[in-house]
Amino acid sequence: MLSFLVTGASAGLGLATARELAGHGHHVVLAVRNLERGKAAAEQILQAVPDASCELLECDLASLASVRHAVSEFLGGDRPAVGGIIANAGLQIVQGVQTSVDGYELTFAINHLGHFLLITRLLPHLPSGSRVISVSSQVHQGPAKSLGFPAPQWRDPRELADPTLPGIESSPRAGRVRYANSKLANIMFTYELARRASGQGVTALAFDPALMPETGLDRQYPPLVQRAYGALAPVIIALTPGARSVAQSGRDLAWLATSPDLAGVTGSHYSGRKPRRSSALSRQESEWVRLWERSEELVADAAPG
Repeated sequence: MLSFLVTGASAGLGLATARELAGHGHHVVLAVRNLERGKAAAEQILQAVPDASCELLECDLASLASVRHAVSEFLGGDRPAVGGIIANAGLQIVQGVQTSVDGYELTFAINHLGHFLLITRLLPHLPSGSRVISVSSQVHQGPAKSLGFPAPQWRDPRELADPTLPGIESSPRAGRVRYANSKLANIMFTYELARRASGQGVTALAFDPALMPETGLDRQYPPLVQRAYGALAPVIIALTPGARSVAQSGRDLAWLATSPDLAGVTGSHYSGRKPRRSSALSRQESEWVRLWERSEELVADAAPG
């Protein structure tokens, strides 16, 4: 039995992955913002896997102070050896520009900065052979490969984190661009993490779960759109090339975290269970380094006192 920390584990892909890991006999740490929703998720897992081993960890990725506290709580816990971290939690904002408690644009704060702090704080404590998997998305490739989703508009990460930056629109399309930027950041972070953690024996992978119409990423959309999207989810999955159910992607992500076939594989981007070449921009090593260094500065700037 190994322990896996899964962020955003109270619903959607995170819950499906946690349930799959528990079903294979692993201990699962459900890192959640809302403990009540986390308790409900744990109950769902226990209903599906009566002998499941799981625990809750309060972690609000929109608050770097909460992330620091979660790291302390995790390191102070008594559980089986850590097998990996699955950085799954994500948010897409299409109604205006929202700000984290630390003053950063909320999409970038949750999808990248919170995970960056969580993983880099835990990294020195991860055993050799453990895996860090960041959930990415094909939206980082641009509309030709993402069913028309707008391409990222990459810039200095300090600018991406700034909610007051002139020229950043509050339109739904601009919100989708910010989401694409954050998913590009997830892949760049994975590549740089793979390089920095290689001597420790920790591997890093990025995972594209494909289009999953059953997830809650549409929660910022108007209620009518949400209802229509939810009702059409089975049709979209059946008829859209590349679309997958949450359960399917959860099985793939759990496989990526545990399969002996991937022992030692690092710095790779997977779509389902197959490696896939990411965008040319995502493979620019200078951008990996700049993202890492700027992220270190941003989380340090938000440190208390």
